[in-house]
Amino acid sequence: MPGIQGMAHKRGRGGAVRRKMWQSMRIIRRFTIPDIVRTAPGTTYGNARKFIANLVRHGYVVKNRGYSGGRLGEFQVFTLVKDVGPEYPTICARCGQPMNASVCSDKKKETETEKETERERR
Repeated sequence: MPGIQGMAHKRGRGGAVRRKMWQSMRIIRRFTIPDIVRTAPGTTYGNARKFIANLVRHGYVVKNRGYSGGRLGEFQVFTLVKDVGPEYPTICARCGQPMNASVCSDKKKETETEKETERERR
């Protein structure tokens, strides 16, 4: 059953390019976008950039320091910090939203701040 348009799959599709990118990230651990494009067949630079940006936004991947843009042949280095297994994440564990959501707000932080404001009122 195909589902509703825009619906997030609980598990990623079988032969999807993003599954191949996720597999490469899990193996390499410290990578650049061109590394992912080279190691995952069928990947385009734009698709890899968007997928990695979503993973950075939701805390699965972090940018390494020391990058200064504009230098020829130098690329931003990323590190996989939260490995959730062979299935690439489609729904964020922190906020519960699909990975393509534009903002990731931590549910725990929101509830903690609400509790703090209630304590201050008393």
